[in-house]
Amino acid sequence: MVEAVLETGIDPDDPDALVLAVVIDPAGSAGERALVALGDLCYPDEDTGGYYILGTDAYADRRIVDGEVIVDIVAYPEVLTNIGVAAEFPPYGAETVLLLRATGETEYDTLPAATLVFTTPIEELTDNEDERPYVLAPPPDQRNVAENVRP
Repeated sequence: MVEAVLETGIDPDDPDALVLAVVIDPAGSAGERALVALGDLCYPDEDTGGYYILGTDAYADRRIVDGEVIVDIVAYPEVLTNIGVAAEFPPYGAETVLLLRATGETEYDTLPAATLVFTTPIEELTDNEDERPYVLAPPPDQRNVAENVRP
């Protein structure tokens, strides 16, 4: 089941940092599998430990409403077609589709600059190098806040 988590203690290098994480199952829904396929296009950053999905491929539209964090992971259909994703997804905007929506309860009222996507449940994360997240930028009109993002 897709889950959104907004809390501190996730980043082992900075346990006080607020992190927005989405946890997916790589063998889960069509949207989760499409997100994993998009991960094949991302670029690794050895300095930050993340795999960055280009904002021209997909992004995370996030918000907090009444104590619930809501993350819509959105992609461009032509990118999905180019990587062989055949599933149909509902329209999200004029040029995008909604891959998946993740929600979770939170006590926070602010969001960090980026959204991290994990394929391992948060409570099972370790400092193991194999557990590097995908990093999704916010929507195009909010990207100026995502400069120099560290997972």
